[in-house]
Amino acid sequence: MPRKNKTVPHTPLSDPRREAGKTRYGTKRQAESAAEYQMLLKPKLTLRAYRALDGGWYLTRKQQ
Repeated sequence: MPRKNKTVPHTPLSDPRREAGKTRYGTKRQAESAAEYQMLLKPKLTLRAYRALDGGWYLTRKQQ
């Protein structure tokens, strides 16, 4: 009688949809330009650009 494979399917460590509600920028320069503009509007705000797993550039307030 053959055994049945009842292993749990692998779940990826990062969800590719987690950037779904964020603005995606095509290049780092575009993201940095948008960050500079937002920081001019709100002087207390500090933003930086980061590259996500999907290859897009996004903005965050978190420091490295």
